[in-house]
Amino acid sequence: MRDSLKKYGITILGGDHRQVMVAESMIDHVAWVKTYGLLGVPNLPHLFPAANLEEAIAGSRVIILPISGVDSKGLVRVSDPAVTIKINQEFWQQVTAGTLIVTGSFPLQLKTEAVQKGVKIFEYAEINEIAIPNAIPTAEGAIQLAMEKTSFTIDGSCCLVFGFGRVAQALAKRLSALKATIIIAARSNEQLRRAADLGYTPLHLSSLAEEINKTDLIFNTIPALIVTEEIVEKIKPETVIIDLASAPGGVDFQAAGKYGLTAILALGLPGKVAPLTAGKILATQLPGLIKQEISYQNMENSLEVLR
Repeated sequence: MRDSLKKYGITILGGDHRQVMVAESMIDHVAWVKTYGLLGVPNLPHLFPAANLEEAIAGSRVIILPISGVDSKGLVRVSDPAVTIKINQEFWQQVTAGTLIVTGSFPLQLKTEAVQKGVKIFEYAEINEIAIPNAIPTAEGAIQLAMEKTSFTIDGSCCLVFGFGRVAQALAKRLSALKATIIIAARSNEQLRRAADLGYTPLHLSSLAEEINKTDLIFNTIPALIVTEEIVEKIKPETVIIDLASAPGGVDFQAAGKYGLTAILALGLPGKVAPLTAGKILATQLPGLIKQEISYQNMENSLEVLR
């Protein structure tokens, strides 16, 4: 399994310095690596910046997109301002059946198009090997942003965290170390019990409207509309809201603006505040995850032939 990618070429499309680190790490595992829409690629053997999308994709078994995935318009984030990469019919025409697309997350509509083309999608953002270590720079970045946007210290403040998944747990731990009072709001009784066991104040979302005016800082990690206009109008004017959930987030930003609140959709914090650490996480984990996924696919294909 160690050399299971040696016969393949892979393509890395778009991204930032994290993708450069992934490109460098993949050289040791595959026949060649081509990049497109990515600046800062070093001059190394078997690593080739492509002149256009067609050249980049040609002959590739695996296409790696940024962890940010693809936006609602099908656009891939790139670091080269001269390049636009869009997942559309022209893109699918250049991708051969059996290709594996590796990315953080992929829109449902594009997944449907991929199935029709016979292309496999591997989403890794929520896989533990990536998500658990990635929660740390996300939490640190959120705290850094909170310090920049507030006129008070975190020490002594009341911080409300929505959800109690990986990012929320990493965030609550660090906020508590800074001597903030932590409230964990969730629907899951299991999450609320776990939060209480760790010394945080649990709050069921059904009671949010009565308690929201006690908070100084609000951090959201739930990818659903939680902070509605009805909730926003009860929040203190000096409270800062930082939304860490995937777009479009869990905050009614229009309502927040209407009431003069500072509300920030803080996406991609690991790549912004700790690009070296975030890049190392991806560069270390992706080769093994891709090998594993290719092995699963080969096994499935073998079973299909036997049937």
